[in-house]
Amino acid sequence: MQTKWMGLLIGGMAASACVRSPYVETTAGGAISPATQPANARTLPAGATMDVTLDQQLSTQGSHVGDSFSATVPNAVVAQNGRTTVPAGAKVWGHVTAVRSAGNPTEQAAIVLDFDSLTFNGMRHPFEANITATDLQKRGGASTSETVKSAAIGAAAGAVLGAILSGGDKDKILIGAGVGAVAGTAISLGQGGTNGVLPAGSRMTVQTTESVVLR
Repeated sequence: MQTKWMGLLIGGMAASACVRSPYVETTAGGAISPATQPANARTLPAGATMDVTLDQQLSTQGSHVGDSFSATVPNAVVAQNGRTTVPAGAKVWGHVTAVRSAGNPTEQAAIVLDFDSLTFNGMRHPFEANITATDLQKRGGASTSETVKSAAIGAAAGAVLGAILSGGDKDKILIGAGVGAVAGTAISLGQGGTNGVLPAGSRMTVQTTESVVLR
């Protein structure tokens, strides 16, 4: 699989932003290519986007490098000719390529996710994509008030809950922490020694980086 960087950073987000806009767009790093709608049901082109929901919880304490994960496509991807390219219920599969825990109040926890395949109708297809947005709304077993408090603390340190880092920002968090260069997208999962959590059911928008022949 082509080596690529995907940065999913879940740090702290301003309390007001958590309430008003839980769906966080990419805020740092390289530009996102314009979305491309499939022309037909046979090919999912590079640049196509779709939402997925995470099937299991991922966290800085419970997840390890090499762990597999899956996500479900909740809404069908429809081609320009009206045919269904990817049906609702399709699965995207991937694995964890790096985990970075926050050891002190100034550090950001992070998890890096990379995609491997797309499956539906009994068929498995190679799948490469970047995560362009995520809707982290809660953390582990924390209450709403605890989540808002943690988000406010993180915001004061310049982090953004659910932000996706790339380029120099990603290098600062990952390579600077000794994680090194890994394939995938990096998400900040909190700050200050907490267990950073990306809960099951979290919604992510992914954008393909390679075309996928489906038929």
